[in-house]
Amino acid sequence: MMPGETHSAAPGTAADLSRCQGCASLQQNLNEYVEALITLKQKIINTDNLLTEYQKKCDDILSTGFSFEFLSI
Repeated sequence: MMPGETHSAAPGTAADLSRCQGCASLQQNLNEYVEALITLKQKIINTDNLLTEYQKKCDDILSTGFSFEFLSI
C-alpha cells in the first residue's frame, strides 16, 4: 500500500462498488475522448495533405506563367 492510500475494512461494500462503477465510467469517458482525439488528428493530417496538394497545384500554375489578367473586366 502506498502512503496516503486507504482501503476499506470490508471489501465489497457499497462504497467499493460505487468507486468501481465510477472508475468504469471514467475509463469509458477516457476511451471516448482518446477515440475522438485520434479521429481529430487524422482529420488534421488529411487536411494538411489536401492543402499541400492544392499549394503544389497553385505553384505549378504560377510557374507556367499563366496569367489571369484576361479575366478582369
